[in-house]
Amino acid sequence: MSMTLAAALVTACGNGPEPAAGAAGGGSDQLSLRTAAIGNGEASGDTLAASYLAGRIALDDGDLRSAAENFGTALRFDQDNLELRRQVFTLRLGIGDYDAALDLARELAEHDPAFGEARLLLAAEAVLADDFAAADRQLGAIGERELASIAKPVLDAWVAFGAGDTAAALELAAGGGESAGFERIRRFHAASMQALLGDIAAARRILEDLVEPEDRNPVRLVVTLAAVEMLAGDRAAAEALLRRQLELEPGDIVLENALATVADGNGPALPIDGPATGMADALASLAAAFDEQGAQAQALVLARLASFLAPGEADTALLIARINLRLENAAEAALVLDAVDPRSLYAWEARLLEAQTLAAMEREDEAVALLEAMAAERPERIDALVSQGDTLRRQERYAEAERAYDRALQRVPEITVGHWPLLYARGMTRERTDRWPEAEADLQAALELEPDQPLVLNYLGYSWVDQGMNLEEALLMLRRAVDLRPDDGYIVDSLGWAYYRLGRYDDAVRYLERAVELRPQDPVINDHLGDAYWRVGRYREARFQWERALTFEPEAEEVAQIERKLEHGLESNEPSRG
Repeated sequence: MSMTLAAALVTACGNGPEPAAGAAGGGSDQLSLRTAAIGNGEASGDTLAASYLAGRIALDDGDLRSAAENFGTALRFDQDNLELRRQVFTLRLGIGDYDAALDLARELAEHDPAFGEARLLLAAEAVLADDFAAADRQLGAIGERELASIAKPVLDAWVAFGAGDTAAALELAAGGGESAGFERIRRFHAASMQALLGDIAAARRILEDLVEPEDRNPVRLVVTLAAVEMLAGDRAAAEALLRRQLELEPGDIVLENALATVADGNGPALPIDGPATGMADALASLAAAFDEQGAQAQALVLARLASFLAPGEADTALLIARINLRLENAAEAALVLDAVDPRSLYAWEARLLEAQTLAAMEREDEAVALLEAMAAERPERIDALVSQGDTLRRQERYAEAERAYDRALQRVPEITVGHWPLLYARGMTRERTDRWPEAEADLQAALELEPDQPLVLNYLGYSWVDQGMNLEEALLMLRRAVDLRPDDGYIVDSLGWAYYRLGRYDDAVRYLERAVELRPQDPVINDHLGDAYWRVGRYREARFQWERALTFEPEAEEVAQIERKLEHGLESNEPSRG
C-alpha cells in the first residue's frame, strides 16, 4: 500500500487526522508535541511514539489489522486526540471489526458530532434494530460535506420506508438534480420500493426505462427487472432480457442462475427485500463507483458499511476483496473470501478471485493450479481458463497464456460481442511472441465486435505506428481512443508517441506532456517525453526527463538506453524506439 493510499484510508475522505511526523504537510515536531502534551511521563511518551510509528509502518506494508492495533495502543495514551480516534475508527471499520468500530462511533458521536462515517454506522445499527427514529436522528447529524452525505437521500428514503412513511420514501427516492449516475441509483431504489409495496406495474415502468436492452447493464438492475417481469406474469420478457444480457456478458454466473430460475417458473428473488438491504445496496453502489474512480480508501469504508447492514451479501464481500487487492492488501482479501458461503451464488466468482489473490501474494503456481482444477470441474465455462491466461500473461509467460486462451475459445460455441476481451488478450500474447499477423487478426476481430473499445484501438493503432503500417488509420484509431479515455495516461502516451514516430514532434510534445501529468511516475512515458523534448531542441528538459525516468525503476534494457542518451543525446539519424 502506498503512503498516499494509506493516508487516504485513515483520513476518511478529508476528515481524518493531521499528517504524522515528517509526512507531507505536517510539521516535523508534530508527534513530539502531542507526546509532550500527554503529561504521563517519559515512558508513556515513548510508548505513544513507538505505537504510532509502528502503525504508520504497518499501513505502508498494507497490514491494516496491525495498523489498527498499534494506533489503538497509541490512542490509549492520548485519549483526547480526536484525529487519532478517527484513525482507529476508520481502520477498525475498514477491517470489518464492527464491535470496536461501534464503540468508537459512539465516542465520536459525542465528541465529533458531524463525523459522517461514525453517524452512518450508528444509523445502520439502529436500522438493524428496527429503530427508524434513531436512524433518522443519526442521519440528520451528518454534515453536508461528509462522504456519507452523497448517499444520504437514498438512505433517508429507506429509513422513511422502514418507518412506514412510504409516500415520503418514494418522494425522497424520486429525487432529481443529481448527476445522471446517482439519479439512476435513486430511481432503481424507487422501483424496488414499489415492488415491495406490491405496485408491480410502477416498478416495471421505472426499471424498463433504466435498462438499456442493447447495452450491458448492472447485473443487479437486470436481475431486479427479471424478478419484476416474473411477478407481472411475463416469463417470456424475463427470459428474453436475461438471454440478451448473457450475449453481452457471456458466462456471467449470476445471470445464468437467474435464467435457470426463470426456466423453472419461479424467477429470481428481488435483491432488495427491505430497508437494511436497500441501504446496503446504495452504499455498495457508491463504493463501487469510488472504486472505479481509483478512490479505494473511500470505497472500502462504504463497502464495509454495506456489509454491516447486509452481512449475507456475497457480492459485497467480493467488492471488499477486490478493493483490498487494489490496495495491495492481499492477505485481507483472502480473509474476506474465506468467509464467502461455498453454497452462495457467488461462490464460483469467489474462487476466481481467490486465484487472483494467490497471484497477488506471489503464489502464482497455486493460482494456476486452482484455475486448472476449476476449468476441469466446469468444462462448459471459459472464465477459469481466461483467468489462468491473464495470470500467466502478467508473469510474461506468453506462450502458456496463449494456450489457455486457445482452450477457452475452443469452448465457445459462438463468438459474440462479450468475447472481445478474450480475443484482445490472445492478440496481446501473440504480439509479444513475435507473431504479428495472427495478433493483428485477433485485434481486428475484437474491434469488429466492439468498434469503440479504447484498449483495442490503442493497442492496434500503436502497433501499426510502431511498425510503420497503416499510419493514417492508426492515427485515427489513437485519436478516437484518446477521445474515449482522455484521462488515461497510457493511451495519451500512445498518441503522443505515434506523433513522435511520424516526426510530428511539436504534436508529440503536447500529448506526451499531458501523459506525464496523468502518469507522472511511469518510466516509459517520462522517457518518451525526454525524446520528444530533444527533437524540438529542448535539451536541458530532455535530460531532466531521462534522469527522472531512471528514478522510477525502468526495465534493465531501458536503463542502458536512457544512460546512453544522457551521455550522448539523440543523434539526428538515430531510429526511434517504441
